[in-house]
Amino acid sequence: MTSTPGIREDRRLRRKSAAFRLKHDVGKAVRWSAPDVRETDPEALRRRLASDLLPSGSGAAKRDVLQSFFEWKREEGPAFPEADPDLSAVSTAMASIDRLLPALYTLEEKQLLELDEATLEVSRRATSFYRRIALDSGSERVRFRGALR
Repeated sequence: MTSTPGIREDRRLRRKSAAFRLKHDVGKAVRWSAPDVRETDPEALRRRLASDLLPSGSGAAKRDVLQSFFEWKREEGPAFPEADPDLSAVSTAMASIDRLLPALYTLEEKQLLELDEATLEVSRRATSFYRRIALDSGSERVRFRGALR
């Protein structure tokens, strides 16, 4: 049985939407308040990472970014190949965040930099993934048989 154009279009739009969700809910969230140039003061870096990564009433993080990622992976991940290089890089960087974040307030400067690098990798790769999926999928315009051009 071959798929109809409508089914292919629904799948394409769902993949595009899922890629955007990863970029926005995870890739953007992990660096929400990051400055253009990394902080030179370790305590300033620690405060920014806490604000972006730890959900609280006062910080930039509205949701637990790790939870958002694992929800995305469970709900949307099966729509994409496991070997996708951007998704693999996001998963690896999120594993680093998951490993380092519980000790955020006691991390040495080197580990703080490692944590910040992981957030940067997540942000870059989630954006790269979204752009590739959005552009490779073609335009969003849908034409039905008999529709005016």
